Amino acid sequence: MLKKEALSVIDEKQQIFTDVSDKIWEYAELSLLEYQSMELYCKVLAENGFQVEKNLCGVPTAFSGSFGSGRPVIGILGEFDALSGLSQKCGVAQRDELVAGGNGHGCGHNMLGAGSLAAAFAVKAYLEKSGKSGTVIFFGCPGEEGGAGKAFMARDRSWEKLDAALSWHPEDHNKVTTGSCISCIQVEYKFTGIAAHAAGNPEAGRSALDAVELMNIGVQFLREHMADSARIHYAITDAGGNSPNVVQPTAQVLYMVRDHKVREAMRLQERVDKIAEAAAMMTETKLTRRFIDGTANTVSNARLEKLL
Repeated sequence: MLKKEALSVIDEKQQIFTDVSDKIWEYAELSLLEYQSMELYCKVLAENGFQVEKNLCGVPTAFSGSFGSGRPVIGILGEFDALSGLSQKCGVAQRDELVAGGNGHGCGHNMLGAGSLAAAFAVKAYLEKSGKSGTVIFFGCPGEEGGAGKAFMARDRSWEKLDAALSWHPEDHNKVTTGSCISCIQVEYKFTGIAAHAAGNPEAGRSALDAVELMNIGVQFLREHMADSARIHYAITDAGGNSPNVVQPTAQVLYMVRDHKVREAMRLQERVDKIAEAAAMMTETKLTRRFIDGTANTVSNARLEKLL
């Protein structure tokens, strides 16, 4: 009976969750830039009896909202960042941008956060109605589309006080996920060369764009020698300019290396690094490598999965 009463709060307050989801959809803020989204969640949590902590782990858009005292301590994780170039009007089945060229929610993070918020409300209602000991903490996890918000929380031991943590992700059917998310390493490679007129004195130039292209070609040949579980993605983030008759002095590419096991991803990443170094050597350009982030593969919890 108590469980049903607690769950009924989701129906009673469904407009809150729907409004949050709709607003997050409209905000469509990118990884680690979710300032409006963060403020909205913190406002709703505070107005409904949760103790809010902002700037969690030194990340401006990370936050938590807690209720209750004592054990068990249950964490519920919410995400809310968007993806670039996926702006879309809500409720429209065909492509129709809300903002031309703008950001959008490609995999339902607007619902992910709002659904987790609803779960936190239900647990709060259960604690209030039962009078039992226990604490529920809603964690606002920014930067999940490549920013690794949860990694900062793990680094700063935010999870150590928890007895269990729960999350979810929108799907086309309701299920308990028993699989594991693969590990991911992101590294940015910037090549710096020498500008020159490509027709007048090409021999004086050292093309950074050539280095990026040679690196990409090298990685394509590497794919034959990767494990089936591995994935490599890349995006050229700076092609060096718009003038084809100028040798590009700078160019930049962002790589994402993935595998089911983080140690295998790290080994593969080392090979990608060597290819980048070789590309710089061939083109006589300078290579600057910048580590963006890395996340380990998730480990499934069979006991908790069975309970759910």
